[in-house]
Amino acid sequence: MTHLINQWQRPARVKVLQTSRSLINPLSNPTNGFDVHPNHADPDHMHALITAFELPHEPIFMQQVHGNQVIEYLEPPKAHFDVQADACFTRLPDVICAVMTADCLPVIMTDTEGSFVAAVHCGWRSLYANILSQTLEAINPQHEVLVWFGPCILQDQYEVDESFVVNYLKRHPDANNAFTEIIDHNSLASLYTMAEIQLQNLGIKQIQQSMECTYLNKQYYSWRENSTPHRMGTMAWIKPCQP
Repeated sequence: MTHLINQWQRPARVKVLQTSRSLINPLSNPTNGFDVHPNHADPDHMHALITAFELPHEPIFMQQVHGNQVIEYLEPPKAHFDVQADACFTRLPDVICAVMTADCLPVIMTDTEGSFVAAVHCGWRSLYANILSQTLEAINPQHEVLVWFGPCILQDQYEVDESFVVNYLKRHPDANNAFTEIIDHNSLASLYTMAEIQLQNLGIKQIQQSMECTYLNKQYYSWRENSTPHRMGTMAWIKPCQP
């Protein structure tokens, strides 16, 4: 069900929301499932989301292109797809950073002071292109970074071919643990492990994972299952300090 993330240990002023096919709870499924993709999102459903979770504004989504571009929000974004990027961050309160997924790995970042939030769309192409290091380089955090991995397709369901593994390991030779043994020219890949290895190499130690599989859990959309055009949203924002 769509819910605020509470299990991730971070400053209380940092809020994180993970949507699912259910708008508020498993009994509240819209007819076709709750969908954040701007091309088919229902305005009434989005209004209900904003109201139920006290969002500071409507979530606005980037044009995600499976690359390594990073955008900083210096004010609330105005329109969907205004920028082509796969990561966004802000240091401002009441500005939502959001990504869409349907099997790819959504990553949320902040630090121990809650001085920023970032949302990163990590498909294998973005991970191959070092989207996580690009994001941290753009932020230049001054305090310990905290990371949360949202729902994605898990390794047992993510089969890739041998050329995929060989190509990825040429650029990331320390990522062997992200793949199972190649059998009959195929392997199983872990987006979690790909991302975790990259972050650990950057000195990031505080990483928590949802461990929910978008392919198996019918509360989520899965592109690999049925090429769905629908998307979940993963978003974070900073609450203003109370006077």
